[in-house]
Amino acid sequence: MQGIDITGQRFGRLVAIKLIPKEERTWSNKERAWLCKCDCGKETIVRQRNLLGKRVTKSCGCLRKIDAFLATSNLKDLDEEYLLSFDDFDKFLFIHKSIRRIIRITEISLDQYKNYIDTFYNDKQFNFIYNFWKTKERESTFYDMAKPSIDHKIPTSRGGNNDIQNLQFLTIFENLCKRDMTEQEWLLFKNKTNTKSEYFIENILKEGDAI
Repeated sequence: MQGIDITGQRFGRLVAIKLIPKEERTWSNKERAWLCKCDCGKETIVRQRNLLGKRVTKSCGCLRKIDAFLATSNLKDLDEEYLLSFDDFDKFLFIHKSIRRIIRITEISLDQYKNYIDTFYNDKQFNFIYNFWKTKERESTFYDMAKPSIDHKIPTSRGGNNDIQNLQFLTIFENLCKRDMTEQEWLLFKNKTNTKSEYFIENILKEGDAI
């Protein structure tokens, strides 16, 4: 077993790329380990006994997140295959948590739930804000001002609902500034007062398109 070559072999979601040279092994007993690539795109080092032994490692760790999510989400009939279709599971989780804050997920159908997730996962505005947030250093204030935040285009206090057509992502900063204005009122206010900020969506979209 020690001298076995498993290069190119698949173990769950992992594919063994190459054996880690003995001189590069930092663990004490110098046992064999392999550089593996996960289907999610991440590379990880896995000890050979964890690939060929009784307790088989099947992923870089992304499956643990999926298993934990399925165990705690209370979403009936949501399967692993659907979750594996997301190349960025952390982004999926972010959208899920955002939706859960405004909608009682157990009261909508699975198709409706998937529509919320799929729409925002592929939404240009959300992705530009999400990437903008990821590039910012975390602030020490109460609010993480660049963080994406769900906004009702027509606020619920003004008769708006949770239909996907009435939802969008803004930064927390812009969402706080908008308060109970409708989207059109907020756009008009910004234009009339020449109010600008790097945290406003028009600037984020402009910067994103320029990259």
